[in-house]
Amino acid sequence: MQPRNGPSGNGRARVLELRDVSAGYGAIQILHGVSLHVDEGEIVSVIGPNGAGKSTTFKVIMGLITHLGGDVVYLGHDLVGQRPDRILGFGLAYVPQGRVVFTQMTVRENLEMGAYLERSKARIAEAMDYVFTLFPRLGERPGQLAGSMSGGEQQMLAMGRGLMMRPKMMMLDEPSLGLSPRLVDEVFDKTVELARGGLTVMLVEQNAARALEISDRGYVLELGRNRYEGSGQALLDDPEVRTMYLGGGMRAA
Repeated sequence: MQPRNGPSGNGRARVLELRDVSAGYGAIQILHGVSLHVDEGEIVSVIGPNGAGKSTTFKVIMGLITHLGGDVVYLGHDLVGQRPDRILGFGLAYVPQGRVVFTQMTVRENLEMGAYLERSKARIAEAMDYVFTLFPRLGERPGQLAGSMSGGEQQMLAMGRGLMMRPKMMMLDEPSLGLSPRLVDEVFDKTVELARGGLTVMLVEQNAARALEISDRGYVLELGRNRYEGSGQALLDDPEVRTMYLGGGMRAA
């Protein structure tokens, strides 16, 4: 595959592209020819029922599971066969679901772990100041153990750690999972703020309707295959998408 670096149909540069990607866990295939793309400055949501392959898509991009076929290109870099740390070095951050933090480390130590590839102390300090500005609660308690923080604070810390390398794109896997409605609002507000600041975002989210509300575009996966795609508003307005994935209070993660 020739990497696509030029502008896409919307005039934005292509950042990430998957073409006919198949992947799984060992011999168990989960993705069957998934294709999607993300352009510069976009928020793109990936939704679908449980077991659709949404988180698996993120994991194959990051080189964490078995790639069985297809192309994964990020800013001209072929990611197939690359180590996760090298992919991070290309400027692609991944925040896994479950508020994964180092519970016995402080806020500051967690953030420093996010910058472990950076050798410049000045750049690390600059990145930490940026994170503390974005998430003031973290800046108020840099010495607090992560394990003693609330779920919302831990999610902010996980996102902050992903930002420490000042990535060009961030993938957020279920960032609102298990949070109170107030904190869900804060997570989505921060995601929009990041995008307005120039960060490209791809989002897997259990709160599918809310994710589509803030997204430029979205993809619906089902059984490891593409089912629907379109602008966030078009998917929200589509009667079939609403009935199958957004309606009746049904969880559409």
